[in-house]
Amino acid sequence: MLPRYSISVCGGFERIACNEIQTRLKDTGELQIIDRKPKRILLSFSGQPRELLSLRSAEHVFLVIKKLSNVTRSRHSLSTLKKSLGRVDFRPHFEICRKVGIRLKKRVTFRVTSQLSGQRNFRRIDLQRAVEHGLMTYGWRLTHERPALDVWIEVHGEDAYVSIRLSPMEMARRDYKQAHMPASLKPTIAYSLVQLSDPQPDDVFLDAMCGVGTILIERAYSGRYRYLLGGDISGEAIDAAQINIGKKHRPRQLFRWDAGRLPLSNWSVDKIVCNLPFGGKIGDEIGNQKLYRQFLIECKRVLKPTGRMVLLTTQQSILENLFKQRRSFRVARKFKIDLLGQSPSVYVCLPR
Repeated sequence: MLPRYSISVCGGFERIACNEIQTRLKDTGELQIIDRKPKRILLSFSGQPRELLSLRSAEHVFLVIKKLSNVTRSRHSLSTLKKSLGRVDFRPHFEICRKVGIRLKKRVTFRVTSQLSGQRNFRRIDLQRAVEHGLMTYGWRLTHERPALDVWIEVHGEDAYVSIRLSPMEMARRDYKQAHMPASLKPTIAYSLVQLSDPQPDDVFLDAMCGVGTILIERAYSGRYRYLLGGDISGEAIDAAQINIGKKHRPRQLFRWDAGRLPLSNWSVDKIVCNLPFGGKIGDEIGNQKLYRQFLIECKRVLKPTGRMVLLTTQQSILENLFKQRRSFRVARKFKIDLLGQSPSVYVCLPR
């Protein structure tokens, strides 16, 4: 039986994560996507587990050591889980852990993180303790001080998964992000937005409100391009983007500019991807309404008739009203994602 893994992703981008998994891993080992759940992809894979740690859409990578079905509301489910853990052969799982650099001593140290949804007759802490007690029967030592294994128990609906987290905590943060600013976009989300733009080798790619440069960098890592263009009204943001991009990813240019007055020629850009300012975090609704209007006018001017634009915002009403008023773009696709307790929408737009 092939090892099973669970990949956590940003809610709303599950399809993009599946596409990346199939594209990156299809030639590196036997692969099967078993299930696609909200924020979670379950797969079996025979290749090197380190390959999974290179997925740019993944928040974290888990090795599934036990799945239980038909989990009920009853506390009896806890004893069933505990007994089931006592029958696991951990030797093949430990071999996979070692392949990704997890060091295991003779007496394994561990901690347990629990997640629980739905109405139950037990609490999340009860679930956590059941797993802790089940694993301590192997002689493992429970600790919260740098444990060798980070064990997760997740119960959603009628399914329970016990997994070992293989990815480091900083996996989704990216080591290139040396400079940070408030409301900076998560790299995994930036990657997914870039994929929606359909990256091509001859792209002139623009992020007109680039912040610290995350979208530009993720485009650079997504394959060949002709030119990267980025800009921001904040000099501090441009300085941060310069630090994060460093000397890599050329040719490219960064500008301090007003996104409503872009110093670019007509029809000079193939793709635009932008995280628009959110009223609750940056700017205000009245200011953003004016900014969005001027920005869309400029996007229509600089974007080629065959181009594509991908936008992210929580201020859907402002953007949609502008689309209706001007009719410069056709929304080819719209969907919501889960971002830090908010539900911003992603718009994939084509020029009319």
